[in-house]
This record gives sequence, C-alpha cells and structure tokens, in this order.
Amino acid sequence: MASTDGTYLFNDLRSLISLVDELRDVGLQQYIKLPRIAVVGSQSSGKSSVLESIVGYDFLPRGDGVVTRRPTELRLVHLPEGDKEQAWAVFENNKDRKITDFSQVTREINELTDKVAGKNKGIIDDPIVISVYSTNCPDLTLIDLPGITRIPLSGSDQPPDIEKLTRRMAARYISDPRTIILAVIPANADMTTSDALQMAREFDPEGNRTIGVITKIDIMDKGTNAKRMLLGQDVPLKLGYVGVKNRNQQDIHDNKRVRYALKEEEDYFESHPVYSTLPPGSVGTKNLTKKLTQILYKHIKSFLPEILRELLVKLREAEERLKDLGEPVPGDVKDKVHMLWSLVTDFGEIFKNTIRGKYDRRLNLSGSKELQGGARIRQIFNNLLQEYEKATTDYSDHDIEYAIRQHEGDTLPGFPSADVFEFLIRPQLEKLREPVEECVSEVHHYLEVLSHKIVAKIFFRFPQVTGEISDLVSSVLARERDRAKEVVDALIDSEEGYIFTNDSEYISSRTNLIPGVDKPEQDERSLLDKAIAPIRNRNQSQDLFVREMRNRLDAYFKICVRNVRDTVPKSVGHFLVRSVMEKLQLELYNAINKAAENWSKLMAEPAAVAEEREKLIAIISTLKKAHRVLKKDPNLAAIADDLREEVNRRPASGSAAAPPGDRPRDPRDPRDSRERPRDPQMQPRRDPSAGNLRPDRGPDGRSVPPPPPGTGPSPGHQRAPSSSNAPKPQASLFGEANGKGAAGPKPTTANPLFDA
Repeated sequence: MASTDGTYLFNDLRSLISLVDELRDVGLQQYIKLPRIAVVGSQSSGKSSVLESIVGYDFLPRGDGVVTRRPTELRLVHLPEGDKEQAWAVFENNKDRKITDFSQVTREINELTDKVAGKNKGIIDDPIVISVYSTNCPDLTLIDLPGITRIPLSGSDQPPDIEKLTRRMAARYISDPRTIILAVIPANADMTTSDALQMAREFDPEGNRTIGVITKIDIMDKGTNAKRMLLGQDVPLKLGYVGVKNRNQQDIHDNKRVRYALKEEEDYFESHPVYSTLPPGSVGTKNLTKKLTQILYKHIKSFLPEILRELLVKLREAEERLKDLGEPVPGDVKDKVHMLWSLVTDFGEIFKNTIRGKYDRRLNLSGSKELQGGARIRQIFNNLLQEYEKATTDYSDHDIEYAIRQHEGDTLPGFPSADVFEFLIRPQLEKLREPVEECVSEVHHYLEVLSHKIVAKIFFRFPQVTGEISDLVSSVLARERDRAKEVVDALIDSEEGYIFTNDSEYISSRTNLIPGVDKPEQDERSLLDKAIAPIRNRNQSQDLFVREMRNRLDAYFKICVRNVRDTVPKSVGHFLVRSVMEKLQLELYNAINKAAENWSKLMAEPAAVAEEREKLIAIISTLKKAHRVLKKDPNLAAIADDLREEVNRRPASGSAAAPPGDRPRDPRDPRDSRERPRDPQMQPRRDPSAGNLRPDRGPDGRSVPPPPPGTGPSPGHQRAPSSSNAPKPQASLFGEANGKGAAGPKPTTANPLFDA
C-alpha cells in the first residue's frame, strides 16, 4: 500500500532489489537509468578488498597495475541461513552454470576480460555481470569500476591518456543522479587530493548520494589516525564515512579467508583507543554493508515512481514514432499503391486541418512563434492595403488645378469636367495592382511552404516519392495561383475602367454642385477694391474647385480601397485557397492511378528507416517487458494506471498541446469508447471540377483511398445519406456558399472564416 510520503512499501529489501535487477535483465538500463551503487577510487585504493569483504568471498582478480579492466556488476542475493553455508556465482553470459568454487570465478573474470579487452592490460567499458548467491552476502547491486590510473603501464595496450579514459568511464556511471557513489579513499594519503572525492564533488556537489569508505586505516603512520576523516571534519559528506580494515597483502598470499579477516577487523576497531570511541556505525564492514542496504533501499523506493513515469513517456514516444514510420513497404504493386493512397489521404487531411485551424497532432507546429495555417493567411489578408488612405497625397494644389484647366479645353471656364476626376484617380487605382498581386503571391508562397512541409513529414520514408509529390503539389498551386491572379487583376481593371459607387455617404455629401461665391456686402470701398474684386472672386472659386476635387478623389479612393480589401481576400480565398483544398488531394489520386506501376517503383524505403523501425520495435518490446515487471507489484500497478492517464493527457515530445475541446482521441480512454455523432462535414462531396464524388471520405466519416483502376467504387465511396439533423449551410470564406451550387451541408465551426 502507498505510504503518506508518496513512496511505495515493499515487504523486504530483496524484493525491491530483485525488481530492479529484473528490469536490468529485460534491458531497461539501455534506455532508462536504474538505481545502483558504483564503486570509484584510484588504482590500488582497496576497492576490490572492500567488495570482497562485503560479499564474504575472495573472488576478484589481483595483481600489479590495473587489475579491474572491465566494469564488474555484482548482483548480490542473500540466501536464507540454513544448517550450512551456501554460496555460488552465475555469470550473465551463462545463466545455467552455477560456480561454487570462487577461484573459478576469478579465472572466469580474467578470461572474459582478456577476451574483450585483450591480454595486454587494455581497459574497455563493457561490463561483466555476475550474480552471487550466498548466506553471507547482503542484498545489494554494486558496480566495480576500473581504478583511476595516471600513468599507463610500459609495454601494455593502455593508451597514453589512460587517466582521461578511466575518469571518463567512471564519470559515465557516477554522473547519473540515480547512482549512489561509493568513494574509496586510502587513509594513508591526503584525502583532499583523492581522485574519488574529486569526481564525487564534480557530479554530486551537495554530497547527497556519496558515501565515503576509508581504507588502509591499519597502515597509517604511527601517531596518526583517521578520526577527522571518519567524522567528516576535513571533507564533509551528508551520507558520511565508514572506515574498514581490509586484508593486507600478506593475508592475501596466505589465502586467509574473508570471514576470518572480518573477525580480525571487528576486534581491531573494538580494541583501538580512538576508533572504539567513535559514534556507532563509523567503522567496520558490517556497518558499511548495513548503511549501503538502507541507503539503496530508500534510493530505489524514491526513484521507482519516476522510473515508471519515464518508462511510460518513452513507450508512448516510441509507439508514436513507429506509427509515423508506418508499416514496412509491401512487395505487391497493388498494396504499394494502397499505401500511397493512404499517405495522400493523410497529407490532404493535415493540409485542410491546418488551414482550418484544427489541431492535428501529426504535424508539429509548436516550434514556431509565428501564426500558422488559416490564421497566417488571414493575417496576410488583414495587412492588404493598410497603408493606402488618400489618393491625393502625391498631388499638390497646382497639380489638381493644372488638371482642371487641361480638361476645360476651349470651353467656357468655370465648369470642371468629369474627365478631371478620371484623369487623377486612375493612376492611384493602378497603384493598387502591385500590392494585390503581392497578396496572391504571398498566400501562394505560404501554401507551397506549408504543403512541402507536410509532404516531407508524411512521405519522408520515400525520398523519390517526396520529390514527385512535391512537384505535383507545386504545379497545382501554380495553376490555381495564376487563376486567382487573373481574377484579382480583373477586379483592379474594373475599378479603373468603370468609375462608379453606390456609397450613400459619398452620394449625399460629394455630388452636390459647388455653391457660388457670396457677393460682397454693399459698403464704401475704394476704387482699387472694386477693380480687383472680380480677380479675387475668380481665385476663390478656383481654390474651391481644387479643394472639392481633392476631397472627392480621397473619398472615392477610400471606397475603392475598402472594396478591394474585401473582394480580393474573397477572390483569393475562393479561387486559390479553397480551390487547392478541394482539388489537391483528388489530383494526387488521379496522378497515382494513371501510373500506378511507376509510382510503386519509387516506393523504395531507405535502409535507415527500416533500421530505425527495427530499433523502435526492440525498444517498445523492452519497455513493455519492463512495464509488465513493474506491474507485478500491486502497489506499482495502481500507480502505473494513474501515470498512464497522466502521460496520455500530455502532448508527445515536440508536439503542440491539443486545445480545449479538441483532445486527441485515445481508444483506451472510456470517454472515447462511446459512439460520436457523425460530422456532416465528413460526408463525401462533389468536386465542382471533376463532377464525381470525392474519394477521400466514406459514409462513416473515415478516410478511404480511391479504388484501384478498373476495380470500380467500393462501398466506402458511395454517397452518404443526408441527415435531417445536420446543421444548415453557412457562408464562409473557404466554405460552400448557401443557395444554388452548394454541394452539401456544412457544420458551423469556431472560425467560420476558415471552414472548408
């Protein structure tokens, strides 16, 4: 049952360590770091002697120079104490063989080391895994690492940078925050220069997972002791230090058994005037073993929920990546074409969903801060002609007056011609053509970039197909762009060629005759004033004409800009965006059907994709085995179900989160097991250009490819019966219009501007 601190209780330490060992057996450590104890120290620091004392048997190789040349993973299993002592070892490469003679274990380690690392003292990072079952050993898993060596042996296979090699190997293990560091430090050396402590400080600066072991206490100089070391007064560690007395070289030559050495160690510390006064648990192999088991027990318990969560996340990511890779390429031409149809259908769905603004987890757009899909197109439309406000900005009063005089001809002055207005407004209307054409080009460019991005995503397995599909998409987009460009050019031509408006404000305020100049009041004026009055009145009238002409030009230009800002987006949306959405998928189907055999030849999957699929299958198999191992414990089975729901609610790595109300469907979720109402939008519609039913939707709303050439339509391609409950059609920028010509009902979406 779960404890109040969020960890999970186990019956005993063995069950907990067995669980982690079983996870290692299924290969989980290849993908997820598992809790362990790594023994690190300099060459000849006494690492092997410490491990033999913990195990209770003499079995590790000994000799001059570097002896541990491959990491050795020791899985210690404590057997229930019976009438007699029992012990045996099993190597991972031969699990059926029990070795009861531990001298044979030593020979086996040497043979395995020489086989991989060579016989000339080479060092290699390829662990040897040994399980030791004994009534004397504790339940622990330890990794003995090669000692940190400063100078290579002369005439050996050791490289000149042997120190970097051994440090790098040790760092690979102890850098993992789930690894407990057992730092072995000889007491007869300055501990501030200890290689083990230096590396522990580098990767565990807080000292939260480092245990110090002080060796060679019995051979310190006379008059000195390791009290300050053991109490952590020189280099403090949160988990503290334990001092041990190992067998000396003479004891090893005399083949003194480890059990007798442990008894001598106990007597030594109990009788020592300094060490006997230290706090309990400070010295002795038994205290070290007890401390390691307690720390490892707590360590594993605290990390198991995190390991389970990481496993589920990696499993989901691997399954989704495998789904992206798809099934292996079939050998039959017909099956290849069907696969290609399925990919085209996925491409069409993602393309349309992106334009509509719908969430589609198959296309990752989360990395960009810019607007995407239909929102980007709408932004382009919103920016159209924003800087165009007045028509007469470039006209001075003199320019307008000149135009008025120019178009009076030889007629009586004072009657401005309508030709003046057309003469001045048309150049300004022509200036609208370039930004309008740029709008078309910009929308086309975005659609091309988007489509190629989706093509690369969907068809990445088939590079040759990717190129052909991209070319087809580009040709369709270019054709529809040219068509849309003709339409918008015609709109500008109509604005230039026919000056007209029904705008009520313009008609009411800008079509009245210019009022005459008021006569001056009868007063006493000089003869000079009376002489120049006709000239002044004529100038005032001319200024009035210029001002009124300017106002009328600006007012009419504003109306034209407003009309163009409305009609051009509608035209581009209909003749380019909507047209591409409707025709692109169908034209790809038709192109494939016309040359099915040629297309099938292009579907050669790169070796890297097949290799990645095999690796993913192996990873998924390993993760599922590990998941079954973890779920054997009822407590972890309960948390596994909770974590799976949590992981499934999260977006996959690198993908955008699903917006509210558009949660990705999960067949394992009971909320998704109920029958959903069918979306009328998913019913097949007639393509206005082809006159036949679109083959990408079946009556059940699912995507289905078109039938092979000559096989006739399948049931999934028949027209779905109309539903009386379907929502009424609604006019939208990229949707079917109401009334005549509508192909079918359209659902109302959150953004009707981009509903197809």
